[in-house]
Amino acid sequence: MSLMIILLAFPVGFLLFLMFSLRHKKRQATRLFARGIEYIKLLRSLLTYVQQHRGLTTGFINGNFSAKPDIEALGARIKHVIADVETTGEWMAENVKWSSLIDHWARLGMGYLQGDADKNFKQHNILIANLLYLIDDVADAHHLSKLTGDAMDTDWRYLLSIAEYIGQARALGTGVAAKGECSSVLRIQLNHLRNKIASSVDASWPEKSRVEIHYLLRCIESQLIVDKPSIDASEYFKLATRCIEHVLEQFDRQIDRLQYYRN
Repeated sequence: MSLMIILLAFPVGFLLFLMFSLRHKKRQATRLFARGIEYIKLLRSLLTYVQQHRGLTTGFINGNFSAKPDIEALGARIKHVIADVETTGEWMAENVKWSSLIDHWARLGMGYLQGDADKNFKQHNILIANLLYLIDDVADAHHLSKLTGDAMDTDWRYLLSIAEYIGQARALGTGVAAKGECSSVLRIQLNHLRNKIASSVDASWPEKSRVEIHYLLRCIESQLIVDKPSIDASEYFKLATRCIEHVLEQFDRQIDRLQYYRN
């Protein structure tokens, strides 16, 4: 009888151990996923603010001095988001890419006061590219992926690339509008970005989004890459910002879907 009890207890105990182990792993995976979503949302905000900083500072260097209060306000927002990211968890606090990014921002945040528009633009681009790489790392490390299998959904990482195309066009265009002239180099850059944006617009996006983005493209063509740019810098910045927000609305929808299907 004792032998039978022992023989029965072993598989039962093993099954119980396996059940609790799987449950523990599932809880760990859920916590990891939730932390990843938290990071992604914070880094999305940081990306948005740094992109705006690039655009406003490019305009400032080229003569739109009224943007200075907005630039300073953005600096405060960026500082706040950085603090939130660093207190979210150990993964980011110990990440070398994050430390490098923060160090870069510390040097870049006030760099626009030196008055070098090209350097300011390029350094922002480098920082933003590294931030996008970091977002990829967060997604991989926290198992964030496209779970819905819906062919109509654009990959959320690609949406950030589209937003960056528009963000670069916003910065360069704001500088052109503020200065009132468009060099041959800037015409090439803006036309290249215009083509990138045009080929990225998804027919499944809401009509309002598509209409406004196409209006931005016409504006670049007819009011910026011309002999005498005819659009106000602040007006152009706001137009491009609305287009970025349209793209990021799709991004936010994707993240919400990730959470929904995970739960």
